Amino acid sequence: MSKGKPKAARGSGREVGGGGDLGARWLLVGFVLFLVSWFVPVVRGQDLFGALPAWGEKLGVAPEAGLQAVSGPDWLPGWGACRFAWQLLVSEHQGNEWFDRSKLLTLGATCLTNLVMVLAMLLAVARRCRLGCGLALLGCAALDASWIYYNDQNLFDLFRVGYFLWLGSFVVAGVGALLSTRRG
Repeated sequence: MSKGKPKAARGSGREVGGGGDLGARWLLVGFVLFLVSWFVPVVRGQDLFGALPAWGEKLGVAPEAGLQAVSGPDWLPGWGACRFAWQLLVSEHQGNEWFDRSKLLTLGATCLTNLVMVLAMLLAVARRCRLGCGLALLGCAALDASWIYYNDQNLFDLFRVGYFLWLGSFVVAGVGALLSTRRG
């Protein structure tokens, strides 16, 4: 009999000779999805960022709020989408109803979830991304899904694969972080 570490049970996420942790794999897939989502169009017509100012007007954001200037490199559509959300967060809004303002602030706050994902990546590299990190990422996914909740158009008419990759990256990475807590 050898006096080494006991072999992990099959299906536990730590296969013998499998080389790794299931949670870490989910985290890695989530991070890759997040990075890829920045290079894929997020909304219809985004190849030239032409749809963003018009969609902002539908949400009640004044044209002078700077949405006409929202642009970015053609090869990075996620940047234009992030800048659009940032403009929703910081610009003056038309209308005085609390709900309309809170809706726009909620949608605008989704740009900040990108910072949470980057922080989660750094924590994962430091092997510190666990329960709190997973819960934060899943909370970000819920916030990011507000674009679906507040959308009154056909979901697949407006959003492109970049949005779904971005949203899914938070779910996958969050689940990965939660799975990583189980191995301890």
